[in-house]
Amino acid sequence: MTARFSDLPPETRELMRQRYGYRENSRGWRVIAIVLAAIFLPWLTWSAWHHSNPEIRVTLISFQNETAKSIEITYLVERRDPNQELLCTLLARDIDKNVVGEIEQLIPASKQEKQSFTSTIPTRIAPVNAAVLDCRAAQG
Repeated sequence: MTARFSDLPPETRELMRQRYGYRENSRGWRVIAIVLAAIFLPWLTWSAWHHSNPEIRVTLISFQNETAKSIEITYLVERRDPNQELLCTLLARDIDKNVVGEIEQLIPASKQEKQSFTSTIPTRIAPVNAAVLDCRAAQG
C-alpha cells in the first residue's frame, strides 16, 4: 500500500485489500509484460516489413476505352526477382461492374525490377473500366 494508508488500522487495511484487490508484492505482471514484449515486438517489426514489401506489386496507371469491343490498360509491375516470369490476370468491367473481358498476360523475365506494360483486353460489350486482378509467378 502507499504511504498515506500505512497509518490506517490493520483491519481497515485488510478490508481495503479484500475490496480493491491490492497486493503489496505484485511484480509478476511486469515480468510477464516484458517477456511478451520481447516476443511480440520483433514479430511485429518483421510482419510490418514483410507485408509492406511484397514479392510482386502491381499499380494501375491508366485505362482507355476507345472502342466498344476492347479497352486498353497500362500498369506498372514491380518485382524483387526480375528474372522471374509472371502471369497477370487483367479484367474489363461494364457500367454495372460485371466482368465483360478477361485475359492472362505473360510478363517475361527482365533485368529491370520496375516495368510498365500496356495490354488490350477484348470485351463482349462496351467496357467502362479495367483492372489488374493479380500477378503471380508463372508455372514452368
